[in-house]
Amino acid sequence: MQRRTLLVSVFFLLMFWCTPEIITAGQDYWADAGVVRIGEKKPIPAPDFTLNTLDGKKVSLKEFRGKVVFLNFWATWCPPCVIEMPAMEALHKRFKDKGLIVMAVNSEEGAAKVSKFIKKKSYTFLVLLDSAGSVSADTYRAIGFPTTYLINRRGMVIGKAEGARAWDSQESFGLIEEILKQ
Repeated sequence: MQRRTLLVSVFFLLMFWCTPEIITAGQDYWADAGVVRIGEKKPIPAPDFTLNTLDGKKVSLKEFRGKVVFLNFWATWCPPCVIEMPAMEALHKRFKDKGLIVMAVNSEEGAAKVSKFIKKKSYTFLVLLDSAGSVSADTYRAIGFPTTYLINRRGMVIGKAEGARAWDSQESFGLIEEILKQ
């Protein structure tokens, strides 16, 4: 009787310890993070663009080949954009030294307004200005804000999220870690 009790106790103890690993091993970080996979069967090259930073420096997307790019289109007047930015900052801080570039492209707003907003919030990720809105609307067809694209190290678009996401969640961190391993 004592032996059976001991075996049952060991079984439940092992089950408790192993359950998180079993759940994590089969986890679909894409779905859990709310990101739609793109180009699995036919890779889609990320369209290149050149925009200015807040201090007037020109930056091209192609400069970041070899890195994973988190490309976010946003505006200061967009409440969901503003809500998700602290999570984007957390993502940036966690993965900036591991090969992730968080790039926030502001659409159709002036440098002074965007700069004031970014400084007030103390964000440190890369902010670019799409003053004419041509990159967001024409090149990437971001019809609503925020819209985020994930671009792999080879410059291929592999994911898209429309609307705000909890980019600082374990699911999002798991997704980025998965992409960085590729």
